[in-house]
Amino acid sequence: MASIQTHRVPGPDGSGPYAYRVEWNGEDHDWTYLGPAGSLDPEAPANGDPLTDSEIAQLREENFGFARYRESAEADLYKKELANSFREDMEERFPNRNVFAPSDDKRTTTVELAEDAPATVKQLLSERSTDMQAELDSSAGQVPLSDSERDEIDFTQDNMDTFTARRAKAAVLDEGIPESSWMDVWSDDLTTTGEAREAAKRNRESIVGDRTDENEDMGGGTSNAEFRSQQEESALKYAKEEGDDDARDYLLNEAGWTEERIENTPVPA
Repeated sequence: MASIQTHRVPGPDGSGPYAYRVEWNGEDHDWTYLGPAGSLDPEAPANGDPLTDSEIAQLREENFGFARYRESAEADLYKKELANSFREDMEERFPNRNVFAPSDDKRTTTVELAEDAPATVKQLLSERSTDMQAELDSSAGQVPLSDSERDEIDFTQDNMDTFTARRAKAAVLDEGIPESSWMDVWSDDLTTTGEAREAAKRNRESIVGDRTDENEDMGGGTSNAEFRSQQEESALKYAKEEGDDDARDYLLNEAGWTEERIENTPVPA
């Protein structure tokens, strides 16, 4: 029966690890070279048959990276300067390791780690993401983004991150723009809350008509209470229909809802 063995070349300039398939032939062990970490293709190793599921699982347990079927870890750090600072710190700490996945993009706030990144790096990334999420949830003047909104917003722009987009959304909704239409006034150059608010004012009449003061009895305006209600209804929809954790956290930590209320409240039509 064959087994998988990995070995490194020792010494200060050592390399590897390299994977081998080892099989007893009745007299001796046959060693079949499969390939190095990061470049081994499970379906087309350097020699021999493709790797079996159990062989792939064994190498994954040893943190051995593959050329395909990579299971990279990723997390959003929400601010580009924080994400890139983390990247620089980890590169300095592990200069001889491929810490980040080839697809990791320094223009975004999402950090993507290589499959064989050190466990300490994965833990640090998870902890920092959790800390930033807590800070995000505790910040005032923000509205959660849906998955489709995250896909539409270009977070590779220099001045765009999750904080900025959530604040812009809150400002646009506060000007009376319905949530279903707020992306109609969105553009990637709205990098401050004031800019987002002004854009909403310029487009409000064409979308919903002039806004009136909340103290006026009649009109198309949106009061603060109505605005909060719209936010909560939107967050409830995302939380229950899309499983959006940001929306659920908003309801629990900012709007004062309970888990029981979330579960028992029907989603508005």
